[in-house]
Order: sequence, then C-alpha cells, then structure tokens
Amino acid sequence: MAKKKVDTRKIDSSQFKLLLQSMTVAQIKDLIDQYNEKYVTNGPKSERLKGFSALKKEQLIEFVASALDHKEKRETYKKFEPEITRKKIENALDLISGEHKVEKVQQASLIPGGNGYKIWFKGKYGVHKTSVEVLRDSIQRTCDCRFAQFGGICMHQTAIFLMLISKKIISLAKIPFKVDKKWFASIQKRLDLIATQSLFKEEPAIMLSNGYKIYVNGDFVTYEWTGDFAGKKTKDLSKEDDDVETWIANKVVEIMLKHVKIKTKEGTPEYIVIDSFGVIDKIMERQDLIKKILRKFKALEDPSLPTEVSSLEAYLKKDLKETMTEIAIEPPFKAYQGKKPFLFVSYTHKDKAEVYPIINKLNKSGINLWYDEGIPLTTDWGDVLGEQIINCSLFLSFISPHVNESDNTKKEIKYASLKKKPTISIHLCETELSPGIEMILQDVQGIMKFKMDNAPFYDKLTSEINRLFKR
Repeated sequence: MAKKKVDTRKIDSSQFKLLLQSMTVAQIKDLIDQYNEKYVTNGPKSERLKGFSALKKEQLIEFVASALDHKEKRETYKKFEPEITRKKIENALDLISGEHKVEKVQQASLIPGGNGYKIWFKGKYGVHKTSVEVLRDSIQRTCDCRFAQFGGICMHQTAIFLMLISKKIISLAKIPFKVDKKWFASIQKRLDLIATQSLFKEEPAIMLSNGYKIYVNGDFVTYEWTGDFAGKKTKDLSKEDDDVETWIANKVVEIMLKHVKIKTKEGTPEYIVIDSFGVIDKIMERQDLIKKILRKFKALEDPSLPTEVSSLEAYLKKDLKETMTEIAIEPPFKAYQGKKPFLFVSYTHKDKAEVYPIINKLNKSGINLWYDEGIPLTTDWGDVLGEQIINCSLFLSFISPHVNESDNTKKEIKYASLKKKPTISIHLCETELSPGIEMILQDVQGIMKFKMDNAPFYDKLTSEINRLFKR
C-alpha cells in the first residue's frame, strides 16, 4: 500500500505572519475561535485566547503571532493558507478578466525592463496603485490597499503575479504562498484565454488622434509614432533639465500643433484621445502653452476651434477615452431596424464595456434593441435619437457617474420622460445623479446591478422587460 504523502514543509514565523497580514480582521478572529476550539475545548491547552475582540488588525497580528508556538503555527498555517490563497487567486483572476464585481483595471503599464507591472485598479471607493517587479534576488511589491499596508499579499498584487506567470516571467513557485498545482491547472486555462487581452499589453498614458503614444514609467518616458517612418524612443528624464510633467506637456502641445501653419492658415490640429496622465490639466496650468495653442487655432479661422481660454479645456477633453480597450470595443450587433416593437438603449460610451455584454445577451434572447450604432453618418443625430425614442416600446437606461458628464444621455432620459415611455434604469455602480435626472428616475423601476450576481440580475431584468415591454 502506498504511503500517504505528508506535508513536511517548515513554516517559519515570517511565513505565518505574512498569512495573518493577508487576512481580514474577521478571518483572524475566526482563526482564534478555531484555535480555541481545537486546542482548549478538545486539546491540551487549559486557557483560551481571549481579550482580542477590541484589537485592531496590527495588534491582532502580534497577538496571534506571539500566542502560538511553532507547532501550532504550522498546523494553523496548513489549515488556513489554502483557502486564503485560492480566494485571492480567484479574485485576482476576476480582476484581470474584467469580471470582478467591485474593481476593474483602469490602467496597466509594463515596468522598464519587462520584469513587472504597474497597475491602477479603480473601484467603488477609489483607486489603488499596485506594482510587482522581479529583481535578481527578490520580488519587490507595493500596493496602497489595506492588506498591503500591513505587509500582506492583496488580490491586486496577486493579479500581477498571475500576469507574470502567464508571461512566463516567473513560475508558480514564486508566489509567496503554496498553490496546489492540480487546482491551479483550471486557473491556468483561464489565464491562457485572456493572455491576449489589452491588459497584458503596455497601455499608453497619453495618445493623440494620429496614433502618437506616450508611456510613462517614473522618469522613463517612451514615445511611439506611426506613419511611413514609424518608430519608438525612450528618454530618461532624470538627466534632462525639465521635470517629467513639463517635458510631456511641451511634447503633447508640439504634436497637437505640428501640422498647423500660421502663415498659410493651413493644417488640422491633432486632439488628445487618452489622458490617464492628466496632461490636459498640466497644459491648462501653463500660460505659455495656452497662448501657443490659441494663437495657432485663431490663425486657422475654424469656427469649431476655441479661441478663448474659457472654452479651451472643454475642447481638449471632449474626445477623451478612458483606455485603449474602450477604443477597441466594437458594437456587438446591428441595431434593430423595422416595424416590430423594440427597446431603446440609452448609455454613455464610457460604459460600453459593461453595457455591450448585457444588451448582446438580450439581443440573443430574441429581444429587438436599438442603440446608437444604428445612426448613419449622413443623418441628423438629434432627429434620429428623438424618432427612435418616440417609436420605442421600452426605454432602457444604463446609469453610472458618466451620465452626469454626457449631455446626450441626459437629453435622452428627459425626452423619454416627456414622451412618457415605460423605463427601466440599470445602475452599473452607485451613482449620485444631477438633481434633474434623479427627479426623473425616482419613480422609475431601477435595478442595482452592482449589488447583484449575474444570474439574479438577468432574471430580474428579463422579468421587468416582460412586464413592461409591449410586443
């Protein structure tokens, strides 16, 4: 008979402490309760661990680390580590696949040298900045979330570990916790499926309409251009007179105005498409750059271009996209064109990554939907939107903070209310709406998607559509 394989790993104090740092306060207290159950109620210990209920996390970690002996630490570690590790890996995989319910990747950039990533995760309660870099003899990791503040491994760092594994920069053994290889095989399959997504590629901090891209990694700035003489160059700005912000602001304005000729009054300025760096704000702080832009704009005598400071910032920000992913997302199906009843879909383009999968699923179920994919370029945009709202049988409104920034979306909601259209509002995240829109939607059937799992959300949405949709 084959002998059962025994885990003889030595667990030192630092590994045990790392586990505690990576747990929530509730999980640590549960660990203490289970310790008391095992070692006091059913074991050799005579006194329970107590007096910990009011302790904060840092105090709890020290309390447990000092109370357990080496054998107890090893046994407790073996009991809790697999569950904690699996949960972090599953949450991390949801993050990089875009399926996490609370947070998503806002921007990802490759650390110079290619041995790590820096990622900004955007969630309901703010943005977390995370980085993991593989050095010759160690792995350097940082994050500003609550787990990492105590030295623990968070799901943000774990997401980067998974990306590095997928890129074969590190092996599974490099993750600070032990991972069951058989279980991880299923994770690896999902990783392989999403390894070609834009998250795994270097994301520009700035991109202009001509495809000119700027990547920022500390003092290292890489700029890439397209065309007949396409190329890419990296500068170490620590060796330059200008700081990073000044150099980039100057560079962006130079590229914007490159083809504008004052003497001949010719040329078309480029515009900014992506600005996660905040270069527009930097430009608006510089009087010399503002004067330079307006002087060239005035020379063109183009009524669509601003000639006053008061309207320049709005112009610079009007065509912004959040990420390359947003630019690349294509409409999932042709908008309905016909005489049968249909739903009008109202949303902002900044939310299309979340909206398109939902309406695509409705479309596949046989529901007719019209959305702004169906507007020919040669027609009047406002007239088409108005006609489709008048003719629709149900108005489906997707709500997020971006609605407050979108005049078109707010007009659609107001016009649907004016025409007394049956309406369902789908809230993609918790949103404080402008008073006028909030007043309109207060009596509308609302579905809080951000509080629901997918299955109950689609059940609720389908039920409400069947109740209100006159087919």
